[in-house]
Amino acid sequence: MIAHVAESGEDRGRVVLHVTSGNPHVVAVEAALRVARAFGSDVESLFVEDQQLFDCASYSFVKEVSLSGRASRPLSRDTMMRDLHLAAQAARRRVEGLARKAEVTLHCRVVRDEPMRALSIACAERGPWNIVALTEPFQGGHGTVLKQLLSEVSGTTALVVVGPKARQVSGPLVVAVEDIEQLPDMLRTAERIAALDGSDILLLLIAPDEEQLARMDGETRLVVEAREDVRIQSAAIARGEAAAIAETLRQLRAGMVICRFGGLVASGENHLRPLAAALECPLFLVR
Repeated sequence: MIAHVAESGEDRGRVVLHVTSGNPHVVAVEAALRVARAFGSDVESLFVEDQQLFDCASYSFVKEVSLSGRASRPLSRDTMMRDLHLAAQAARRRVEGLARKAEVTLHCRVVRDEPMRALSIACAERGPWNIVALTEPFQGGHGTVLKQLLSEVSGTTALVVVGPKARQVSGPLVVAVEDIEQLPDMLRTAERIAALDGSDILLLLIAPDEEQLARMDGETRLVVEAREDVRIQSAAIARGEAAAIAETLRQLRAGMVICRFGGLVASGENHLRPLAAALECPLFLVR
């Protein structure tokens, strides 16, 4: 599927920023705003109060445990509502400040629902061209959740996510190429984002063996047609080792990596640990 988001005024989609805490990751927000600027899109900040928390609060035996594990207290519905209200306000202030700086139109909303359902409803309201950006860093075991978002949230054409070590949005746009058929669409996405600040574009060819890598190199050069603004590099694949690919991406010091979910780079299920441990920039995931 083409990674696309509707332009401002089309009323056919936008960048949906999924917020669940009062301290959304700054790099995740900046990445979402960068994508919105590239496509001329609005951003909707969707703060989700997880309905499951309120369901838990209805049971008297449920307790809230501190991060240290040394203290606990009954889970009070009123206290939880107050804390979530304050968190939503804090998140809104942070996102609004970054959106003003980026000159991106921002809409903010608070909903109480199950997170996946909340995103599904939000994207269906204005679909079919939405990009969902998550403000909580993904961990090694979050592959199943990301797969659900891409497959079950109708109207989502791509995800923007960050890992725990994310700290930069400047640097070359790296397109991790595993399927030549997807290259033209991924390259167009990279061109739009790179045009914001004149970033370089690097096509990183990734394959499970040297023979396939050589074939991809020839096909890629036919697509690119000797453009001087696009570089081509082959990954040190080590027979497709996910950790080797993740380390190669880290060394490139990218401002954003664009790749296909479910391939060698982002293999899905519970195999994202190497990326989570290495990646220092946002990840733009397409189907």
